[in-house]
Amino acid sequence: MQTANLPPNEDALYKEPVTLLNSGKTLKRLKAIEDISYACSNLFTSDLVTVAHNVLKPFCELTGTDYGVVLLLKKPEEQIYIVASYGFPEKFEETYNNKLKFTLHSKDVSESWPSLRSIFKKQIILIKNTETMNVGYSRFFRQSIGKNKISSIASVPIVVNNHSVGAITLYFKKQHEFDDEELSFIKATTNIITGTIERNHLLEAAKKSELELKQANEVLKQVNQELDSFVYIASHDLREPLRTIESFVSILQAKLSNNNDKEQSGYFNRIVNATQRMRRLIQDLTNLARASRDNKDKEYEEIDLNNILTEIQFELTAFIQSKNAEIILPDRLPKVMGDREKISSVLKNLIANGIKFNKSKTPRVCVSLSEDANFDPGKVCICVEDNGIGIEKDYQEKIFGLFQRLHSQDEYEGTGAGLAIVKKILEKYGCAIWVESEKGKGSKFYFTLPRMQLRKYSDHG
Repeated sequence: MQTANLPPNEDALYKEPVTLLNSGKTLKRLKAIEDISYACSNLFTSDLVTVAHNVLKPFCELTGTDYGVVLLLKKPEEQIYIVASYGFPEKFEETYNNKLKFTLHSKDVSESWPSLRSIFKKQIILIKNTETMNVGYSRFFRQSIGKNKISSIASVPIVVNNHSVGAITLYFKKQHEFDDEELSFIKATTNIITGTIERNHLLEAAKKSELELKQANEVLKQVNQELDSFVYIASHDLREPLRTIESFVSILQAKLSNNNDKEQSGYFNRIVNATQRMRRLIQDLTNLARASRDNKDKEYEEIDLNNILTEIQFELTAFIQSKNAEIILPDRLPKVMGDREKISSVLKNLIANGIKFNKSKTPRVCVSLSEDANFDPGKVCICVEDNGIGIEKDYQEKIFGLFQRLHSQDEYEGTGAGLAIVKKILEKYGCAIWVESEKGKGSKFYFTLPRMQLRKYSDHG
């Protein structure tokens, strides 16, 4: 079908180029939103100045703006800062911020300023024709634009956590029609800026919290080190006067040995028992302080638990025989890492407790390897089980506290520091200890140790 002779359609001649033009603007705006979003996503700062300078220029260019500003309210003085500007003379921002120093309460500041109206109402202010509305400007603004006239204005609030912190204001010399697409572009751009600020406020708050936590941990570490040093030194210094007391008590006992005064003899026995208990307390304090002191040469040496258990069994021979106890050891345990003396102390303490806190005619302590898929593969879990008196559930956490005793001195000897020392040793290696027990049904103490890592050798030959 031929159409060459048809009369020209004026609508067809003009509509197609306009559609193409609008399409081009849409693509540019979408591209600008993408670029602005990408630029903001790489900003890890809550500083609005940095964000504003990355956004304002493309924002103004794609809306046909002649002048543009990003205003920010800085508390507590509520000074109005211009953090970015477009189309204004050089040093516009510097003069506005440093010489004029406008605040919300300045006599020259008026609520008729579009930026302030937008901030106060937390709404977009659109003025298509400034001659039909009461629009205010600062004298410095009028001087900066010279003879030019402002016909249309758009001001968008920047709202963070429901508080207006500033505004983006666009000024047009010619009267401007704000279509829906342009308004969507303005809103989308402002949302990107707001989202960037909110995100980075959270990041800075998280960094601040992390720094505060790190500083608190450093202070705590220093306090613990000082406390450990104090305990270590004090426990050593206490031994000397204790020896003096013991020596003079021995001398007095020898001199008065022929005296058959039972009351006097009872006093001496009480002094001897008290000094012996004091000696055990001092020794436990020393062991507690030693548990946290570093020995870099031994902290991560290779340890064969099987050898340690054999040595412990030998050391406790007299105690085991006196209690008619039985120690059941596994065929084989894996190798671990740590300070041999400290790890030996952990096992010895748990085995000895299993025998001591036991009313059975034949106390029995069984050491075994505990296997569980949920355990950290870098750790070995050991179980020390006994058929002793057991522990009530309410007290199972308390027993790991320093000098926590569940029984009187007459029932069971000891200071109550043993399990606290064990816990402190294990925590030094990032390991844990816990107990499963019922009163009268024995206890199972579980604890972890760093597993011995096999060294990998590469063949370069």
